[in-house]
Amino acid sequence: MAQTLPALSEGEKQCLRLVAQGFNSKEIARQLHISEHTVDQRVRTSLRKFGVPTRKEAARLFATADQAKPQSGTYQPLIYQPNGLATDPDPASSLVQPDGWNRQTERGSLLRRVLAFGPPLGGSTNELSVDGRILAMIRAAVLTGVGVVTLLLLIAGAFKALA
Repeated sequence: MAQTLPALSEGEKQCLRLVAQGFNSKEIARQLHISEHTVDQRVRTSLRKFGVPTRKEAARLFATADQAKPQSGTYQPLIYQPNGLATDPDPASSLVQPDGWNRQTERGSLLRRVLAFGPPLGGSTNELSVDGRILAMIRAAVLTGVGVVTLLLLIAGAFKALA
């Protein structure tokens, strides 16, 4: 019986493969997006076709007969295939300097960017370069520190005035 595979529907084969992997009817139903009743019906039908009393025995017989068949390809098909990476239309543009960095404008713009008050505002997308993002985080941390120190000094002054 292990050499010849009875005529099984594709649904019965799917269910028996998952039974052979140790899944119960509820888990199989979730994976195949069918009802638990449908899974049990497919398994009962395959039990009759194999002439065995248990689902594990039917799954074992199916797995041995299914492995004996030659596979259509060497590799198992991928379940998840991500989209390809976006390609740069002009590869030479990324080789010049990333984020438009320039040594001549670095000295003046760096000082202006560090001393700029608060984080950059506006826009629905973040168009800052990596170093611009880092500077924005540093500015936010410094301004938060200054605010906390000022608040503590005000509280200390209030306590001195009340004492």
